[in-house]
Amino acid sequence: MNEWFIKFLRTNPVVQQPPPLAPQLVPEMPQSAKLVRTKEFRATADDDPERAKFWLENTIRVLDELSCIPKECLKCAVSLLKDSAYQWWNTIISVVPRENVTWEFFQKEFKKKYISQRFLDQK
Repeated sequence: MNEWFIKFLRTNPVVQQPPPLAPQLVPEMPQSAKLVRTKEFRATADDDPERAKFWLENTIRVLDELSCIPKECLKCAVSLLKDSAYQWWNTIISVVPRENVTWEFFQKEFKKKYISQRFLDQK
């Protein structure tokens, strides 16, 4: 607390201090995702399915908090893809009819590429 506030509390004993803030529960980040400092997804060689899953779940959570409609969710998620992940997405959408490119489609294809398949490859 700063000096002014401490002095104010001493000279005004009737004023009560606010209660301490309740701790916020934050889900624990997977060990493999602890080095991620941005919300971008690059699909580097050292990415694993757990990191991809963590990225997708957090992206969905943020977009849900922002009350984004599916079209906005798709646009935002794609804007977070970088490097080979962005190239992968551009390849996908170059062969799929535009009307089939939806937020649900993105999630399904992302899981297939970076979570499900990579998980199977590691076993």
